[in-house]
Amino acid sequence: MTPKLYGNEMDSGVRAVLMTTKALGLTLDFVEVSIYCKEHVDENLLKINPDYTVPTLIDDDFSSWDTHAILGHLVEKYGSDDSLYPKDPERKNMVDQKLFFESDTIRPRVNTVIQAIVIENEKEIPTEKISAITESYKLFDGFLENKTFLTGDDLTVADLCCVATVSTATVITPISTEKYPNLSHWYRTCKNLSYYEETNGHGLNKLDALVELKLGRPRTKELCE
Repeated sequence: MTPKLYGNEMDSGVRAVLMTTKALGLTLDFVEVSIYCKEHVDENLLKINPDYTVPTLIDDDFSSWDTHAILGHLVEKYGSDDSLYPKDPERKNMVDQKLFFESDTIRPRVNTVIQAIVIENEKEIPTEKISAITESYKLFDGFLENKTFLTGDDLTVADLCCVATVSTATVITPISTEKYPNLSHWYRTCKNLSYYEETNGHGLNKLDALVELKLGRPRTKELCE
């Protein structure tokens, strides 16, 4: 049975899963769920996941609603090899480090701002919140010194997960090519993936348009400046 994914393309975690499935050559049954309008509740998702979060994956009798756990499950079950999520303990640890950085550091900083704009209708972004995001850019830039991807020469789920979140951050504040050259180069490398636009760019553009609408003014369209 084809795995089913409940999600919304505007969510970075959902986009990370979509990119990973394309990298694996896997087809998903995608069920779109409203994430910013709580009046529209998908009862099927609520039964599966009482926390009502996306992404939520249904794979036969198995269900999961944590982005990183879903990525690991998909690679281990459907990957022709372990290149996206290595089994070697040291290489796996390097991938996990970047995944934890994504979930513990940059994603909360980005989501706090997005939710304030989209749900709470805030019209201004506090300087300190923008600074927190650019601090994450600086850390990423250091991670990527002398590397093509976050853990070395090979693409992993860490890159796919992090680029989904970093691209969301660019809706709030663009990446300075001058200040963060390593991050900028990595970002453009990820954007050149054959499946990037379909699985990440489309949902990102929808989020950008929503943020524009909520703020009532045009947002910067350049991903780097």
